[in-house]
Amino acid sequence: MDFAEPLIPLAETRSEQTARRVAWAQGLALTGLLVCVAQLPGLAAPELAGAPLVLAGGPVGLGGYLGSLGTFLRQYYDSLVPYVWLINYCGIVLFVLLFVMSFLNHAKDFSGFVKMMEAFGLPCPTFMALGGLLSLLAGSLCYLTGIPVLMEWGAEFLLMFLIASTYFGHYKPWKQSKDMSHFIMILKNIALSGHCLLTIGFEVPEIGKDGTPLGLHGALGSVGAFIGKIYIFFRPYSFIFKYAGLVLFVVPFVLSFLNHAKDTKQFVGMIMGFGFGRATATALAVFTLILLSVSSIFYVSGIPVLMELGAEGLFTFLLFATYFGHLKPYLQSGDMGHFLNILKNVSLAGACLMTMGVVIPQIEPS
Repeated sequence: MDFAEPLIPLAETRSEQTARRVAWAQGLALTGLLVCVAQLPGLAAPELAGAPLVLAGGPVGLGGYLGSLGTFLRQYYDSLVPYVWLINYCGIVLFVLLFVMSFLNHAKDFSGFVKMMEAFGLPCPTFMALGGLLSLLAGSLCYLTGIPVLMEWGAEFLLMFLIASTYFGHYKPWKQSKDMSHFIMILKNIALSGHCLLTIGFEVPEIGKDGTPLGLHGALGSVGAFIGKIYIFFRPYSFIFKYAGLVLFVVPFVLSFLNHAKDTKQFVGMIMGFGFGRATATALAVFTLILLSVSSIFYVSGIPVLMELGAEGLFTFLLFATYFGHLKPYLQSGDMGHFLNILKNVSLAGACLMTMGVVIPQIEPS
Protein backbone atom coordinates (compact mmCIF):
# COMPACT_ATOMS: atom_id res chain seq x y z
CA MET A 1 0.00 0.00 0.00
CA ASP A 2 1.21 3.49 -0.86
CA PHE A 3 0.24 5.63 2.12
CA ALA A 4 0.12 8.65 -0.18
CA GLU A 5 -2.78 7.24 -2.18
CA PRO A 6 -6.41 7.76 -1.13
CA LEU A 7 -7.86 4.93 0.96
CA ILE A 8 -11.03 5.13 -1.16
CA PRO A 9 -10.35 4.84 -4.93
CA LEU A 10 -11.49 7.96 -6.75
CA ALA A 11 -12.20 7.71 -10.46
CA GLU A 12 -12.47 11.47 -10.76
CA THR A 13 -8.96 12.11 -9.41
CA ARG A 14 -7.14 13.80 -12.27
CA SER A 15 -3.75 14.60 -10.85
CA GLU A 16 -1.30 13.45 -8.23
CA GLN A 17 -1.72 16.78 -6.45
CA THR A 18 -5.48 16.23 -6.09
CA ALA A 19 -4.89 12.66 -4.91
CA ARG A 20 -2.45 13.86 -2.25
CA ARG A 21 -4.93 16.48 -1.02
CA VAL A 22 -7.67 13.86 -0.79
CA ALA A 23 -5.30 11.52 1.07
CA TRP A 24 -4.43 14.23 3.59
CA ALA A 25 -8.13 15.07 4.05
CA GLN A 26 -8.95 11.42 4.65
CA GLY A 27 -6.07 11.15 7.09
CA LEU A 28 -7.34 14.14 9.07
CA ALA A 29 -10.87 12.71 9.03
CA LEU A 30 -9.64 9.33 10.29
CA THR A 31 -7.62 11.02 13.03
CA GLY A 32 -10.67 13.02 14.08
CA LEU A 33 -12.77 9.85 14.10
CA LEU A 34 -10.18 8.10 16.27
CA VAL A 35 -10.17 11.00 18.74
CA CYS A 36 -13.98 10.97 18.92
CA VAL A 37 -14.14 7.20 19.45
CA ALA A 38 -11.48 7.47 22.16
CA GLN A 39 -13.72 9.87 24.09
CA LEU A 40 -16.66 7.44 24.20
CA PRO A 41 -15.61 5.80 27.52
CA GLY A 42 -15.41 9.21 29.18
CA LEU A 43 -18.80 10.26 27.73
CA ALA A 44 -20.48 7.00 28.70
CA ALA A 45 -19.07 7.19 32.24
CA PRO A 46 -17.90 10.76 32.99
CA GLU A 47 -16.40 9.65 36.29
CA LEU A 48 -13.73 7.75 34.34
CA ALA A 49 -12.03 10.97 33.31
CA GLY A 50 -11.10 11.83 36.88
CA ALA A 51 -7.44 11.86 37.82
CA PRO A 52 -6.44 10.31 40.07
CA LEU A 53 -8.86 7.56 39.12
CA VAL A 54 -10.72 6.84 42.38
CA LEU A 55 -14.33 5.94 41.64
CA ALA A 56 -17.42 4.49 43.27
CA GLY A 57 -15.56 2.04 45.50
CA GLY A 58 -15.00 -0.24 42.53
CA PRO A 59 -11.77 -2.04 41.58
CA VAL A 60 -9.51 0.00 39.30
CA GLY A 61 -11.93 2.87 39.70
CA LEU A 62 -14.29 1.34 37.14
CA GLY A 63 -17.24 1.25 39.53
CA GLY A 64 -16.99 -2.52 39.81
CA TYR A 65 -18.01 -3.00 36.16
CA LEU A 66 -15.21 -5.50 35.53
CA GLY A 67 -15.96 -7.69 38.56
CA SER A 68 -13.22 -10.18 39.36
CA LEU A 69 -11.14 -8.94 36.41
CA GLY A 70 -11.20 -5.46 37.91
CA THR A 71 -10.09 -6.87 41.27
CA PHE A 72 -7.21 -8.66 39.57
CA LEU A 73 -6.18 -5.47 37.75
CA ARG A 74 -6.40 -3.53 41.02
CA GLN A 75 -4.00 -5.99 42.68
CA TYR A 76 -1.76 -5.93 39.60
CA TYR A 77 -1.44 -2.13 39.63
CA ASP A 78 -0.94 -2.05 43.40
CA SER A 79 1.99 -4.46 43.01
CA LEU A 80 3.56 -2.20 40.36
CA VAL A 81 3.31 1.09 42.27
CA PRO A 82 6.59 0.60 44.25
CA TYR A 83 8.45 0.04 40.96
CA VAL A 84 7.05 2.87 38.85
CA TRP A 85 10.28 4.84 39.27
CA LEU A 86 12.17 1.94 37.69
CA ILE A 87 9.64 1.55 34.87
CA ASN A 88 9.73 5.29 34.23
CA TYR A 89 13.51 5.59 34.22
CA CYS A 90 13.99 2.52 32.03
CA GLY A 91 11.60 4.22 29.61
CA ILE A 92 13.62 7.45 29.78
CA VAL A 93 16.87 5.61 29.01
CA LEU A 94 15.36 3.67 26.10
CA PHE A 95 13.70 6.79 24.69
CA VAL A 96 16.92 8.82 24.53
CA LEU A 97 19.02 5.90 23.22
CA LEU A 98 18.28 6.87 19.62
CA PHE A 99 19.38 10.46 20.20
CA VAL A 100 22.53 9.47 22.08
CA MET A 101 23.51 7.09 19.26
CA SER A 102 22.79 9.81 16.70
CA PHE A 103 24.97 12.28 18.63
CA LEU A 104 27.87 9.82 18.86
CA ASN A 105 27.58 8.95 15.17
CA HIS A 106 27.58 12.56 13.96
CA ALA A 107 30.22 13.71 16.46
CA LYS A 108 32.51 10.91 15.30
CA ASP A 109 32.17 12.02 11.68
CA PHE A 110 31.55 15.73 12.08
CA SER A 111 32.84 16.59 8.61
CA GLY A 112 30.33 14.15 7.14
CA PHE A 113 27.59 15.78 9.23
CA VAL A 114 28.58 19.21 7.85
CA LYS A 115 28.44 17.84 4.29
CA MET A 116 24.97 16.50 5.07
CA MET A 117 23.90 20.03 6.04
CA GLU A 118 25.37 21.34 2.78
CA ALA A 119 23.41 18.72 0.85
CA PHE A 120 20.23 19.93 2.57
CA GLY A 121 20.99 23.41 1.19
CA LEU A 122 21.22 25.00 4.64
CA PRO A 123 23.22 28.22 5.19
CA CYS A 124 26.23 28.11 7.52
CA PRO A 125 26.39 24.29 7.47
CA THR A 126 29.09 24.11 10.16
CA PHE A 127 27.01 26.23 12.53
CA MET A 128 23.90 24.16 11.75
CA ALA A 129 25.79 20.94 12.41
CA LEU A 130 26.99 22.28 15.76
CA GLY A 131 23.41 23.28 16.58
CA GLY A 132 22.22 19.78 15.78
CA LEU A 133 24.85 18.22 18.03
CA LEU A 134 23.99 20.68 20.81
CA SER A 135 20.29 19.82 20.55
CA LEU A 136 21.05 16.10 20.73
CA LEU A 137 23.50 16.36 23.63
CA ALA A 138 21.63 18.92 25.74
CA GLY A 139 18.28 17.26 25.05
CA SER A 140 19.52 13.79 26.01
CA LEU A 141 21.33 14.94 29.17
CA CYS A 142 18.43 17.07 30.39
CA TYR A 143 15.94 14.31 29.68
CA LEU A 144 18.00 11.72 31.54
CA THR A 145 18.00 13.74 34.78
CA GLY A 146 14.35 12.95 35.49
CA ILE A 147 13.97 16.47 36.97
CA PRO A 148 10.68 17.99 35.67
CA VAL A 149 12.05 21.34 34.47
CA LEU A 150 15.13 19.75 32.88
CA MET A 151 13.05 17.02 31.26
CA GLU A 152 10.81 19.72 29.80
CA TRP A 153 13.86 21.53 28.39
CA GLY A 154 15.23 18.24 27.09
CA ALA A 155 11.94 17.47 25.36
CA GLU A 156 12.07 20.87 23.64
CA PHE A 157 15.65 20.31 22.41
CA LEU A 158 14.80 16.84 21.09
CA LEU A 159 11.59 18.12 19.49
CA MET A 160 13.52 20.82 17.61
CA PHE A 161 15.98 18.21 16.33
CA LEU A 162 13.16 15.88 15.29
CA ILE A 163 11.32 18.59 13.35
CA ALA A 164 14.45 19.61 11.43
CA SER A 165 15.68 16.07 10.77
CA THR A 166 12.23 14.91 9.68
CA TYR A 167 11.77 17.76 7.21
CA PHE A 168 15.23 17.79 5.65
CA GLY A 169 16.24 14.17 6.16
CA HIS A 170 13.03 12.36 5.26
CA TYR A 171 10.14 14.55 4.07
CA LYS A 172 11.97 16.32 1.23
CA PRO A 173 13.62 13.09 -0.04
CA TRP A 174 10.26 11.29 0.19
CA LYS A 175 8.53 13.99 -1.89
CA GLN A 176 11.17 13.59 -4.57
CA SER A 177 11.54 9.80 -4.63
CA LYS A 178 8.36 8.41 -2.97
CA ASP A 179 10.66 5.97 -1.18
CA MET A 180 8.46 4.32 1.46
CA SER A 181 11.40 3.86 3.84
CA HIS A 182 11.49 7.65 4.21
CA PHE A 183 7.73 7.75 4.80
CA ILE A 184 7.98 5.14 7.55
CA MET A 185 10.73 7.20 9.20
CA ILE A 186 8.49 10.28 8.98
CA LEU A 187 5.73 8.40 10.81
CA LYS A 188 8.08 7.21 13.54
CA ASN A 189 9.52 10.69 13.96
CA ILE A 190 5.98 12.05 14.28
CA ALA A 191 5.37 9.55 17.08
CA LEU A 192 8.64 10.51 18.81
CA SER A 193 7.70 14.19 18.48
CA GLY A 194 4.33 13.35 19.99
CA HIS A 195 6.02 11.83 23.01
CA CYS A 196 8.13 14.96 23.43
CA LEU A 197 4.91 17.01 23.49
CA LEU A 198 3.41 14.52 25.94
CA THR A 199 6.45 14.93 28.18
CA ILE A 200 6.02 18.71 28.10
CA GLY A 201 2.34 18.27 28.98
CA PHE A 202 3.14 15.98 31.89
CA GLU A 203 6.10 17.94 33.27
CA VAL A 204 4.89 21.57 33.06
CA PRO A 205 2.34 21.08 35.91
CA GLU A 206 5.11 19.52 38.05
CA ILE A 207 7.56 22.42 37.69
CA GLY A 208 7.85 24.50 40.84
CA LYS A 209 5.65 22.26 42.97
CA ASP A 210 8.21 22.47 45.79
CA GLY A 211 7.46 26.19 46.09
CA THR A 212 10.69 27.40 44.51
CA PRO A 213 11.15 28.84 41.01
CA LEU A 214 11.41 26.04 38.47
CA GLY A 215 11.74 23.47 41.25
CA LEU A 216 15.51 24.10 41.29
CA HIS A 217 15.48 25.36 44.90
CA GLY A 218 16.00 28.95 43.79
CA ALA A 219 19.41 28.23 42.24
CA LEU A 220 18.70 30.52 39.27
CA GLY A 221 17.58 33.48 41.39
CA SER A 222 15.58 36.17 39.58
CA VAL A 223 16.06 34.41 36.23
CA GLY A 224 14.46 31.31 37.67
CA ALA A 225 11.62 33.38 39.10
CA PHE A 226 10.97 34.97 35.69
CA ILE A 227 11.00 31.65 33.83
CA GLY A 228 8.88 30.17 36.60
CA LYS A 229 6.20 32.76 35.85
CA ILE A 230 6.21 31.62 32.23
CA TYR A 231 5.53 28.05 33.33
CA ILE A 232 2.77 29.25 35.67
CA PHE A 233 1.18 30.98 32.67
CA PHE A 234 1.33 27.82 30.53
CA ARG A 235 0.28 25.42 33.29
CA PRO A 236 -3.49 25.69 32.57
CA TYR A 237 -2.81 24.82 28.92
CA SER A 238 -0.60 21.79 29.55
CA PHE A 239 -3.49 19.52 28.51
CA ILE A 240 -3.13 20.85 24.95
CA PHE A 241 0.48 19.63 24.73
CA LYS A 242 -0.52 16.38 26.39
CA TYR A 243 -3.40 15.57 24.09
CA ALA A 244 -1.59 16.68 20.93
CA GLY A 245 1.22 14.35 21.97
CA LEU A 246 -1.17 11.44 22.50
CA VAL A 247 -2.68 11.87 19.04
CA LEU A 248 0.67 12.22 17.26
CA PHE A 249 2.14 9.23 19.09
CA VAL A 250 -0.49 6.79 17.79
CA VAL A 251 -0.28 7.98 14.16
CA PRO A 252 2.09 5.19 12.94
CA PHE A 253 0.11 2.53 14.81
CA VAL A 254 -3.20 3.69 13.33
CA LEU A 255 -1.76 3.78 9.81
CA SER A 256 -0.20 0.36 10.36
CA PHE A 257 -3.63 -0.96 11.34
CA LEU A 258 -5.27 0.61 8.26
CA ASN A 259 -2.55 -0.70 5.97
CA HIS A 260 -2.80 -4.30 7.23
CA ALA A 261 -6.60 -4.26 7.56
CA LYS A 262 -6.88 -3.16 3.92
CA ASP A 263 -5.03 -6.28 2.72
CA THR A 264 -5.33 -9.00 5.34
CA LYS A 265 -4.20 -11.74 2.93
CA GLN A 266 -0.89 -9.97 2.40
CA PHE A 267 -0.59 -9.46 6.17
CA VAL A 268 -1.14 -13.17 6.82
CA GLY A 269 1.41 -13.98 4.12
CA MET A 270 3.94 -11.66 5.72
CA ILE A 271 3.51 -13.39 9.09
CA MET A 272 3.85 -16.79 7.41
CA GLY A 273 7.16 -15.52 6.04
CA PHE A 274 8.36 -15.31 9.65
CA GLY A 275 8.04 -19.12 9.89
CA PHE A 276 4.48 -19.55 11.18
CA GLY A 277 1.85 -21.91 9.74
CA ARG A 278 -1.23 -20.52 8.03
CA ALA A 279 -3.58 -21.12 10.97
CA THR A 280 -1.18 -19.55 13.46
CA ALA A 281 -0.43 -16.67 11.08
CA THR A 282 -4.15 -15.97 10.61
CA ALA A 283 -4.72 -15.95 14.37
CA LEU A 284 -1.73 -13.65 14.90
CA ALA A 285 -2.93 -11.30 12.16
CA VAL A 286 -6.37 -10.98 13.77
CA PHE A 287 -4.82 -10.51 17.22
CA THR A 288 -2.44 -7.84 15.90
CA LEU A 289 -5.21 -5.86 14.22
CA ILE A 290 -7.29 -5.94 17.40
CA LEU A 291 -4.24 -5.02 19.49
CA LEU A 292 -3.34 -2.05 17.28
CA SER A 293 -6.87 -0.64 17.08
CA VAL A 294 -7.88 -1.10 20.72
CA SER A 295 -4.51 0.01 22.11
CA SER A 296 -4.50 3.17 19.97
CA ILE A 297 -8.02 4.11 21.09
CA PHE A 298 -7.18 3.43 24.74
CA TYR A 299 -3.97 5.46 24.53
CA VAL A 300 -5.67 8.50 23.00
CA SER A 301 -8.51 8.43 25.55
CA GLY A 302 -6.36 10.21 28.15
CA ILE A 303 -7.97 8.11 30.92
CA PRO A 304 -5.15 6.78 33.16
CA VAL A 305 -6.18 3.12 33.36
CA LEU A 306 -6.97 2.97 29.63
CA MET A 307 -3.76 4.80 28.74
CA GLU A 308 -1.79 2.22 30.72
CA LEU A 309 -3.52 -0.68 28.97
CA GLY A 310 -2.98 1.03 25.61
CA ALA A 311 0.71 1.59 26.35
CA GLU A 312 1.10 -2.09 27.24
CA GLY A 313 -0.60 -3.10 23.99
CA LEU A 314 1.56 -0.83 21.83
CA PHE A 315 4.67 -1.96 23.72
CA THR A 316 3.78 -5.60 22.98
CA PHE A 317 3.27 -4.83 19.29
CA LEU A 318 6.63 -3.03 19.13
CA LEU A 319 8.45 -5.99 20.70
CA PHE A 320 7.18 -8.48 18.12
CA ALA A 321 7.39 -6.08 15.16
CA THR A 322 10.97 -5.18 16.04
CA TYR A 323 12.11 -8.76 16.54
CA PHE A 324 10.51 -10.34 13.47
CA GLY A 325 10.42 -7.31 11.18
CA HIS A 326 13.85 -5.80 11.82
CA LEU A 327 16.15 -7.61 14.28
CA LYS A 328 16.14 -10.99 12.51
CA PRO A 329 16.60 -9.44 9.03
CA TYR A 330 19.35 -7.17 10.38
CA LEU A 331 21.26 -10.11 11.89
CA GLN A 332 21.05 -11.88 8.53
CA SER A 333 21.84 -8.98 6.19
CA GLY A 334 23.45 -6.24 8.30
CA ASP A 335 21.20 -3.70 6.53
CA MET A 336 21.58 -0.37 8.37
CA GLY A 337 18.01 0.55 7.45
CA HIS A 338 16.82 -2.24 9.74
CA PHE A 339 19.23 -1.06 12.46
CA LEU A 340 17.81 2.48 12.36
CA ASN A 341 14.28 1.06 12.57
CA ILE A 342 15.34 -1.00 15.59
CA LEU A 343 16.66 2.13 17.35
CA LYS A 344 13.48 4.08 16.65
CA ASN A 345 11.29 1.20 17.79
CA VAL A 346 13.33 0.96 21.00
CA SER A 347 12.72 4.68 21.59
CA LEU A 348 8.99 4.21 20.95
CA ALA A 349 8.96 1.27 23.37
CA GLY A 350 10.70 3.48 25.93
CA ALA A 351 7.98 6.08 25.44
CA CYS A 352 5.36 3.42 26.23
CA LEU A 353 7.22 2.46 29.42
CA MET A 354 7.40 6.11 30.46
CA THR A 355 3.65 6.46 29.97
CA MET A 356 3.07 3.41 32.17
CA GLY A 357 5.33 4.85 34.86
CA VAL A 358 3.49 8.17 34.83
CA VAL A 359 -0.13 6.95 34.80
CA ILE A 360 0.08 3.90 37.11
CA PRO A 361 0.28 6.07 40.25
CA GLN A 362 -2.87 7.88 39.03
CA ILE A 363 -4.78 4.58 39.13
CA GLU A 364 -5.12 4.85 42.90
CA PRO A 365 -6.86 2.37 45.21
CA SER A 366 -10.55 3.05 45.52
